[in-house]
Amino acid sequence: MVIDNFIKVNKKKPILVYDPFAGCGTTCVVANKMGVNSIGIDRNPFFYRIGYTKVHAKETLKYLKDVRDEFVIAIDKEIDLNLVDILEDSAQKYLCKLYDTESLNRLLYLRNLVNKYNDYKYYMGFTFLSKMMEYVTTAKTDGIYKVPTSIKKSINVEKAIEKTFLKFNESSALQINDGKMIYGSSIDYCLDENTCDLIIFSPPYLNNFDFAEMTRMQLYFWEDATSWSEISEKHRNHMLVNTTTALKLVKSKEQQQYLRSTLPEILLKKIDPIVEKLAEIRRANSKKKPYNLIIYPYLAQIQEVLKKCYRGLRNNGEIHIVVSDAAFYGIHIDTQDYLYGIMRDIGFKQVCSIKMRDRGDRWILEKRKFSGKQLGEYEVVGKKVE
Repeated sequence: MVIDNFIKVNKKKPILVYDPFAGCGTTCVVANKMGVNSIGIDRNPFFYRIGYTKVHAKETLKYLKDVRDEFVIAIDKEIDLNLVDILEDSAQKYLCKLYDTESLNRLLYLRNLVNKYNDYKYYMGFTFLSKMMEYVTTAKTDGIYKVPTSIKKSINVEKAIEKTFLKFNESSALQINDGKMIYGSSIDYCLDENTCDLIIFSPPYLNNFDFAEMTRMQLYFWEDATSWSEISEKHRNHMLVNTTTALKLVKSKEQQQYLRSTLPEILLKKIDPIVEKLAEIRRANSKKKPYNLIIYPYLAQIQEVLKKCYRGLRNNGEIHIVVSDAAFYGIHIDTQDYLYGIMRDIGFKQVCSIKMRDRGDRWILEKRKFSGKQLGEYEVVGKKVE
C-alpha cells in the first residue's frame, strides 16, 4: 500500500494525498481510513458520484437504512406510470436490451425518488440504486462492459434492495475523516502550489477501456446522456484521449502538430517513428484504426496533468503512477518509458519504472500479437526535490 509505505519511510503522515484520475475514489477511501486528507477528481459523472458517496461515507452511510426503507415502501405499491416510454429513443432501445420492461420501469420509479433527495442522502440513494441495477440486469458483464446480447441470471427489484442493503451494511468501514471528491478534468484542475505530499494515480491505459462507453448503461439511466453522440459531446470529449473513439477534437493535422510540439524533443525521437509506422498502416488500409492519432494527445494531456502535479507537490513529495504499455498492429508502445521521459523533463528526480505484472493475455488479439513483447503493468515513481 503506497500511502502506508510513504508513512513508514517518512515517519509521518502526508498532509495531503491527491488522485487526479480518482474513478470511484479508492485512493481517497484508503487515505480516509488512515486519517489522511485527500483530494480526488474524475470527469465521468457516474464514477464521480460513486466516489463521492464512498469518500464521504461517514455522512452518506447515515442514510443507508432510510434509503432501503423508502425503496421498500415505494416499490410495494402498484406503479401505474410507464416511465420506460418517456426515455429518449436511444436510451430506451439500449436499456430495454439490459432489463425486462417491468423491472426497468420500477428502477426508473426509484430513480425519480432518488432525484428528490438532497445532499448526502442523494449520493447514498444514487449509489444504492446503481448497485441494484447490477443485480437486476439480465446482461452479462464482459470485463467491465455490459453485453446487451448476453444473458445472465438476474434477481427482481425487491430482492435487489435487500441484497444491496446487506452488501453495503457489511462493507461499511469506519471512516476516520472525509476526503474531497471533485467533478472535473485533471487536465484543467490545478492543485494549490506546494500543498501535496503524495500523488497516486492510474490513468486510462492506451487503447484499453473507453470509460464513457463502459458506463453507457448508467449514463442513460441517470440521464447524464440521452444518445451515443451526447455521450461524446457531454462527457467523452472532456476526458483523457486514450482510444480512437475519443478522437473527434484532436483529429486535424493542425491539432496533432500542436500537441506534438508540447512534448520533449528527446521523447519525439522515440515516438515520431512509431506514429509514422502506424500512419503508414492506416494509409495502406483505411479500415484499420487510426492509432497514430491517439499517441500525441494521450502523452500531451498526461504531461499537462504531471506539470500540475509537480507544481502542487511539496519538497520531497512523491508521485506514483500505475500504467500499462500497449501494442498496435505489431508495434509496441512503451508508455511507461515515455512517462519516465516526460517526468524527467518536468523536473522530477529519482524517477524509476518498475514492472508489477504481466497483462494482456485475456484476449489474444491479431493487432498486437506480433509485437514481440509481453504487455505489462508498471509503476512509475518520481520525487520533487528542490
